[in-house]
Amino acid sequence: MDEAQFKKSVCVFCGAQDGDSEKYKIEAYQLGSLLARLNLRLVYGGGMAGLMGATADGALASNGLVLGVLPKLLADLEVGHLGIQTLMTVESMAERKRILLDESDVFVILPGGLGTLDELFEVLTANTLGFMNKPVIILNSNGYYSELLGWLETIASRKFSRRPSELYSVAADLRELELLLA
Repeated sequence: MDEAQFKKSVCVFCGAQDGDSEKYKIEAYQLGSLLARLNLRLVYGGGMAGLMGATADGALASNGLVLGVLPKLLADLEVGHLGIQTLMTVESMAERKRILLDESDVFVILPGGLGTLDELFEVLTANTLGFMNKPVIILNSNGYYSELLGWLETIASRKFSRRPSELYSVAADLRELELLLA
């Protein structure tokens, strides 16, 4: 595989669970495939389960390049995706996030739990404080993030944050997401 063909790296933050709808897993797989077709390297948390694994599987099925970053504790539990080209094992979640942020040009947020929210807010905060300036795209699949997006609007309207349009973009589906990645 010629790594030079990959234009940029897209970090996908998402759940290590499947969620309550098969739609999430299907979209995750399709997103991985889309990234590969667009010659975008997938950077993610390195897991083989849930939406994380589905995203990596989609990229691999379409001959994509995948970098996973997994804390040693999780690697010891054998949750790492052994089929990807590069699986880095690090000591801590903080080191994992640092590498994910450093290795990525764009961030895409799929449905997920507390870890996904932690990663989303890490990226938004880093952009807000000027530590980096990288696009963030939230895939509001099936309205998953609608309430959070409303809350972020409230924070901005009360002058505790910049306007959401300055912090991130929102895609309702993969078609809109593809347009934002182009």
